[in-house]
Amino acid sequence: MTRRLIAAMAVLVALVAVALAVPLSAIVDADEREMFIAQLEIDALSTASLLSSQPRSQWERTTLEASARTGARVVVVDADRRLVADSNLTDLDRSFDRVEINEALQGFLASDVRYSQTLGLNLRYVAAPVVQEQQVVAAVRLSLPNSAVEELVQRTRISLALFVAAVVIAAALIAWILAYSIVTPLRRVADVADDLGFDLQRRADENDGPREVRSVAHALNRTAERLSGLLQRQERVAEDASHHLRTPLTGVRLRLEAIEETASEGSIRSEAGAAIAEVDRLSRRIEQVLALARADAGADLVRVDVAQVVDDRVGAMAASARASGLRIDLDVSPVFESSRDRVVAAEGAVSRVVDEMLGNAVSYARDVIRVHVYPESDAVIVCVEDDGPGVPEEEREHIFERFRRGSQAIPGGSGLGLALVRETTRASGGDAWADRSSLGGVRVCARWPVLR
Repeated sequence: MTRRLIAAMAVLVALVAVALAVPLSAIVDADEREMFIAQLEIDALSTASLLSSQPRSQWERTTLEASARTGARVVVVDADRRLVADSNLTDLDRSFDRVEINEALQGFLASDVRYSQTLGLNLRYVAAPVVQEQQVVAAVRLSLPNSAVEELVQRTRISLALFVAAVVIAAALIAWILAYSIVTPLRRVADVADDLGFDLQRRADENDGPREVRSVAHALNRTAERLSGLLQRQERVAEDASHHLRTPLTGVRLRLEAIEETASEGSIRSEAGAAIAEVDRLSRRIEQVLALARADAGADLVRVDVAQVVDDRVGAMAASARASGLRIDLDVSPVFESSRDRVVAAEGAVSRVVDEMLGNAVSYARDVIRVHVYPESDAVIVCVEDDGPGVPEEEREHIFERFRRGSQAIPGGSGLGLALVRETTRASGGDAWADRSSLGGVRVCARWPVLR
């Protein structure tokens, strides 16, 4: 916006300035030429008047003074067309018959431009008669190369062009100041809008900037208030649902455990154990749904030591993995040490995501699970891969959708685990994806932003 406003203002002012400068330049050119010629004529007449009042012995000195004052070549020719004084100090007492000299000796003021065969250039001249005792006794001529007039006009054009450039630069500077006064508060509002995805308590300053920007800030704050209230209500609903569902499920589980312990028949005990497993699976699904609701509602971001969290979760999962005949290898990049304590994520989010990724790998791995933590530009990557059956390439994006499972999925899953991984990481400004593992199975990666 700033560049466009500056460019538009500069172009507009430049067009106006050029539209005015072109006719002004023509007028100034004509005035400069007329003023130059008029001044040369005045100098010629004043020199002739001065010579009229002096004896011939002083004409040489007067000629030199006039030349020094005007910059022109000054010559004096008597009535016999003989050169009697020359500011260029050429040989005197020689014939100097010129058209303008003849006109001046006849008592006229001659002013024009002609080509000089001697000098090989166009000559601007003014010749005036020198009168003594009411007789024209000589003629004085002031001459300059006509290029001197053109140089004067060219300097005027350059000055006019510099003035136009200065006006355009001044207009661009004013446009920049104007754009800065608008864009800076607007950019601050944009920063607040960008941060609202992570912190719904951020508010824009409604007293900063022009009225239109203040109006935008007010509308943004009202929207943030509504979203905050909506998400808070959603979070309260999730908490209430958690409370009302967990309590009866816990009671059912306790009753089933009691049945399992007191039943005398093996079939009843077996059915009670299966029912307990179903209750545990239902509790797990409820936890996942509530975690997704919390991810949708957002949470305050905190600094997290991802390497430490991954190490803790791998340690917690190791025993159950060994019981299933699996080995978990943890690889933390040495370069990662420089990025520790700078990852931002919702509180508890990294733990939930790592648990889901490990749980998914434990469900499908045959022998080995590999966990890799490494930094990448402005983020930290956590990858969990297994040597299981893998996921076809065309299904890898779909397995992150809620209640979607791959063709190789084992029975009993909810289809929410990887959806929780992606939505939780995206809620913190990161992302998640899946690709083929070097172990032969699938590799699931989560990306977490680094605090700037």
